[in-house]
Amino acid sequence: PPPCGPTPPFLLVLVPSAPTHAAQRQAIRETWGGGIGRPNGFPTRLLFVLGVPSSRAQQATLRAEALRHGDLL
Repeated sequence: PPPCGPTPPFLLVLVPSAPTHAAQRQAIRETWGGGIGRPNGFPTRLLFVLGVPSSRAQQATLRAEALRHGDLL
């Protein structure tokens, strides 16, 4: 998928998250998840793994978050 790009990451961190937990995902992005990148030159990637949203409105909200951050799977 696009988050992994043409060069696969050395380390892929998958964080399970409920579709309604946007605030928790943002907190991870702003704290320990925001430092993931290229430690010691090794490409590393953080992705949130979500379940199925319960409504179309929730799906639209998740789509906007995915476009903004590019880290939802």
